[in-house]
Amino acid sequence: MNERVFLAKDYSYYESLGLSKEIEIWEDGLRTSGDRNSYEWWYFDAEYTNGCKFVVIFYTKDRFDVKGSGKPTATLDVTLPNGQTICRTISENTKMIDASKESCYVKIGDSFIKYENGSYHVHFKDELVQYDCVMKSDLSMYRPKTGYTFFGEDEKLYFAWLVAQPSAKVSGYVKVGGLSLELEGNGYHDHNWGNVEMNKIINHWYWCRAKVGPYTIIANDIIAEQKYDYLRSATMFIAKNDEVLLEDEEKTKIERNNTKEHDLTKKFIDNNITFICKDDNGVKYTIEFFREKDIFASSLLNVMGLSYSEILLAISEKINPTYLRCVGNVRLTVESEEGKEIFQSDALWEQMFFGNNKTAYISEK
Repeated sequence: MNERVFLAKDYSYYESLGLSKEIEIWEDGLRTSGDRNSYEWWYFDAEYTNGCKFVVIFYTKDRFDVKGSGKPTATLDVTLPNGQTICRTISENTKMIDASKESCYVKIGDSFIKYENGSYHVHFKDELVQYDCVMKSDLSMYRPKTGYTFFGEDEKLYFAWLVAQPSAKVSGYVKVGGLSLELEGNGYHDHNWGNVEMNKIINHWYWCRAKVGPYTIIANDIIAEQKYDYLRSATMFIAKNDEVLLEDEEKTKIERNNTKEHDLTKKFIDNNITFICKDDNGVKYTIEFFREKDIFASSLLNVMGLSYSEILLAISEKINPTYLRCVGNVRLTVESEEGKEIFQSDALWEQMFFGNNKTAYISEK
């Protein structure tokens, strides 16, 4: 008998987790100890009008190292309009992270993220690059129900998610050597934490976001591990301008097409992903993501500081986490009694893959 996995949404869970339906600022503060048997990260991305894409992530640990002690780490990935990339990492050894539990404030070396009056200041600095941006929220914070997905009958293992900025106006600059560049665009920020190695509970996921016409879209498709019967859980968030239209994980149908074996990961990649849902008024939303290329692709074993023997041991035990950050086009079709509207734009999404299977095993609830 496979074990249970579910998104906590009954009142008793809000009460036990100290949450209300209304999201509070402290929820984007430090949510774990930052030490052993936990992980946590704050993710920020921005797409600028000049074609540059920036992703900054602050971790309490060496990325996803649940069992290890604190090792605050921050990464910066830049994709230039010509496809070239800049990837930088800073870290502090054997030190608990400098972070607030009252609101989002995290400091690693000379770099920091800081919340103030509805905006976030992101500052990443090392010996080569300095990147600064201010992200001003267009939409209120979002979390699916409590944000906690529990795994197992005893409900001790969890994976949690908060979208602190579903959409934001972003302004900033980057300095590389003696060159500097002003930046304007659109961004997104979310926050994850948990207490179990993700490869033990999750097989793979797609995490998508898009700004298309007046609509903001956040969608994911998460498949649990074999122990949990490869159960699918999906999230769909749609807003038009500053109004939230839909945030219901139970009304989403997902289709995957044009599936290939990825050259690097040797696992499958779905080049077309479609999310279909209807709101309470009968309006149908069809969101189609079309992958063009990857702007980042890696086996996570290569970025975790492991020795060759540790990497070989991990592979022999079928542990080979891979990560793809994809770009392409998104097409949104909105159908109602008034007619049909179609919007198109560029989009950014990711595939995180913990399992070794080359075929997607998926169970619906």
